[in-house]
Amino acid sequence: MVQGGRHRINNTKCAKSLKIMQKEMTTVKQKILLVIFGLCLTVILLEAGLRIAGFIYLSLQEYRNIVSLKQKGTYRIMCLGESTTASGGKYSYPSQLQRILNQNDAGLKFSVINKGIIGTDTSVIVSRLEYNLSKYKPDMVVTMMGINDERKYIVPYKDTATSKVMQFFKSFRTYKLVKLLYLHIINKAEEMGVYKQEEIEEDIDLETDIPIQLTGFRERKRMYKDAIEVNPENDKAYVKLGWCYKKERDYGKAEEMFGKAVEINPNNDEAYIGLGWCYKKYYIAKEIFNKAIKINPRNYLAYIGLGTYYRDKGENDKAEKMFNKAIEINPRNYLVYVKLGWGYIYRREYNKAEEIFIKAIKMDPKNDRLYGGLARCYKKQGKDDLAMECFRKANELRLEYYNPITHHNYQRLVEILTQREIEPVCVQYPMRSVEQLKKMLEPYKGIVFFVDNEMVFKKAVEQAGYNKYFKDMFGGSFGHCTPIGNGLLAENIASVILNECFNK
Repeated sequence: MVQGGRHRINNTKCAKSLKIMQKEMTTVKQKILLVIFGLCLTVILLEAGLRIAGFIYLSLQEYRNIVSLKQKGTYRIMCLGESTTASGGKYSYPSQLQRILNQNDAGLKFSVINKGIIGTDTSVIVSRLEYNLSKYKPDMVVTMMGINDERKYIVPYKDTATSKVMQFFKSFRTYKLVKLLYLHIINKAEEMGVYKQEEIEEDIDLETDIPIQLTGFRERKRMYKDAIEVNPENDKAYVKLGWCYKKERDYGKAEEMFGKAVEINPNNDEAYIGLGWCYKKYYIAKEIFNKAIKINPRNYLAYIGLGTYYRDKGENDKAEKMFNKAIEINPRNYLVYVKLGWGYIYRREYNKAEEIFIKAIKMDPKNDRLYGGLARCYKKQGKDDLAMECFRKANELRLEYYNPITHHNYQRLVEILTQREIEPVCVQYPMRSVEQLKKMLEPYKGIVFFVDNEMVFKKAVEQAGYNKYFKDMFGGSFGHCTPIGNGLLAENIASVILNECFNK
């Protein structure tokens, strides 16, 4: 009896212990749920507070802008881009944009600043953005950029584009606040020397086809200057620094750096190539490129440089020979095929152009510019169905793939402009679909104004011919605009600015 009673007592104790444990577990779960609920409530309240504060701030900012505009009477627009923006002088699209805007009864006086840089890329444009914004203090920034970005790494949207879930979270002001705090901490850590952040990307000078390894454009010159300070006889660092200045169009400094590299090492063929691209005088450049070839007969970049100068001089047979030699040495450099193909088109040797573009496409089937060149070749021959098929394929590729460098820099540019409360207007190149640009900037939907130049240019070209609107076809389906082409571009941009930004 005693033993049985002990069993009952033990069972009772176990039951009580089990109930206590279950109660404690329930309490822990409740506490966890309460913590999660509290965090969610905090985030919701913080998000609501930030949005209300943002709305109030934007309203006040807009009020101040209106007051400021009434006082000064000038709305300042800054245009950023490459040669398609920079070229043309008084017939460039920014110059014509200013005239068109001021001819409309918008109640404002517009001033348009042209900060396009010939031969530049999005990395350079974004690296100079903060400086340009502080110096010119624009109310709006118009960008048309990306064509000069290196295209080695083309990524499918479906594999690596930001997921819908991440886009949803990134739309929250709380996310942006946390990101800004994180960036502030990182910047302070870098200033104190506790942390160093490097951004590795691959870049290229489209004008010269010279590949350059970057660690962020802002850090590039500093890094090479440090290398030279450590070792003043480092000719390779001088060459790299020379290309930095070359990309900034500071030819005097670039020539000085390349010259210093040659002085240190007279057998540095890369330095001679850099010098060749700095000299605009044909006979000097020709001599320098030949010197590079003599030092290193396998340097395909020297043949590209020499071929380009022969082409510009009108010595097409010699240019063709040099480009073919470059292809023989490095058959994977698609830009050589593009130069050679366009050369054949200019000379109306369409069969040769078709052959070279098809050959290049077999090696690089995801390259939309090659399809654009082939389409133009077919169009010149009157093969409209084949031309339309190639144009369709080029557009399809642009919507399926994107360039990570362009993608990153466009988003960074819009982010900076948004933080400064500056209106961003993103312009797609003539003849190209704006959907690619919209897809690239999808997280900023509702913030960015887009300018679509596809159908307006296609209709104009169909009616009056390609040469009325474009000087060349460097972009595959488009090229540098004639004064009339820049005028059409300016009219289209002005229409978006007046209708969508000012409701005129």
